[in-house]
Amino acid sequence: MLRLGAEFRYYPCPLVSTRTRKPVYCEIGHTIMNLLVDFRNYTYTVQVIQGFVIHMEDKKTTLLIPRNRYEQIWKALNNSNDHVLALGANFSLHADSHLVTVEDDDGHYTTQAINIHNKPRKVTGASFIVFNGALKSNSGLKAKSSIVEDGLMVQISGEMMSTLRESLRNMKEFDIPCGPSSLSQPDELILIRWVQDDRNFNIGIKSPIDGKSMDGIPSVKIHSGTDYVGSDHLIRWTEVFIIQGEASTSNNDVNISRLAESLARACCMALIPHLALLYDSGPNRLALRVTIHQDNVEYEAGLGGKRLLPLCMNELDAELIPVIHRAAANIADQAIILELLFHIMEQ
Repeated sequence: MLRLGAEFRYYPCPLVSTRTRKPVYCEIGHTIMNLLVDFRNYTYTVQVIQGFVIHMEDKKTTLLIPRNRYEQIWKALNNSNDHVLALGANFSLHADSHLVTVEDDDGHYTTQAINIHNKPRKVTGASFIVFNGALKSNSGLKAKSSIVEDGLMVQISGEMMSTLRESLRNMKEFDIPCGPSSLSQPDELILIRWVQDDRNFNIGIKSPIDGKSMDGIPSVKIHSGTDYVGSDHLIRWTEVFIIQGEASTSNNDVNISRLAESLARACCMALIPHLALLYDSGPNRLALRVTIHQDNVEYEAGLGGKRLLPLCMNELDAELIPVIHRAAANIADQAIILELLFHIMEQ
């Protein structure tokens, strides 16, 4: 999208699509991504850390890692080798420019920076950072930072790489001075900082049940859900919002993914006889919100801001209550609250 912004001179990207445009990328070619990602068998790739952003300023680059993405950092550390660590970043709303890699007609890649029109560049974003622990001790450098395509390459010593990895595992801040070893002041600083939790997702999404805001509530898209088919319509589970319970590690006997799947199946089975009625009643987005705990179980279902008709609720009672009570028997600590989203469609 940033490459399209560079092509059509909009930051960060154009608002409309030009259907007859030429593709902006054709070949992976001799790019750093060709080294970091296994495009043939996908046995390894660059771990993109949700909410992680890179801010490049004058003589300072800051890596801002949300504290609630520690598990993703841990995964990146475990899946990388001891000498190379690559982290994918996100677009930053606080950056006024961003690095973009451009492929020319010969398949060669160069770097550009796009920015907001008539605004000076203060903070430039980048799409990834690679730490390479192969810097030789006799190089005369503390560390070396360079722009590679639309990201950064930081070359450090093997000893510093070990310290960096240990700092990330312990969620500690870390500074990397770049430049000649002979100078007391570095040419550039790479700063790693752990910041407040990332909640910048599902902004503006409202629940079909009662209009509850889903801002900052994590969700999982369901890409291979089963279609439950009636006579003329079908219902499909498309997403689950984890209102409470994702971060709980005490519910060892509960697999939230399997629980959500069981709830979705029960809901769809109950509503199959009423799909035509629900489809004709207005919006085709329907939601089921379930609270599960040993001392408290309840559910709500609705669409278009209204509860479902009593006829539908009776069918849901028969299918959902056994599933909810079985799950509640294993949840003694923090309650699990899920909201499942469904779409009703014509066949």
